[in-house]
Amino acid sequence: MKSYIYLLIFTMFVFSCNNDDDGASNNESTLHGEWSLVNVSGGLAGIDDDFPVGLITWDFNLNAQELTVTNTNVELVIYDGLPTGTYDYSVMTSTGSDATIVINNVNYAVVSITSTSLVLDEGVAADGFLLTYMR
Repeated sequence: MKSYIYLLIFTMFVFSCNNDDDGASNNESTLHGEWSLVNVSGGLAGIDDDFPVGLITWDFNLNAQELTVTNTNVELVIYDGLPTGTYDYSVMTSTGSDATIVINNVNYAVVSITSTSLVLDEGVAADGFLLTYMR
């Protein structure tokens, strides 16, 4: 009888274990990694420009606190973010979950961040831009 109980406990233990640690890390909302600029909206002119994924990328390296921008846009637009280059950045957090990313002496308020989207606001009332990125 004891062997059946041990067998039952062992079987329950084996079937209750799973390896979903990798799944949890993929859903984290983190700045680290490459983001593609897909939309710029706002400004004094009220622009709303869409960009294909991969045309303009921002790659955040959290360990080195560096942002690598690759901007291959050749279309004439009012604003398409930073030019190609490497920039130092810092993340400042105020009360609660409000965060600001400082890049090249420009403050970008983090409007929202999920595992697949990032929305930044330049925070200038009348003529600032809202930048939307996707992974």
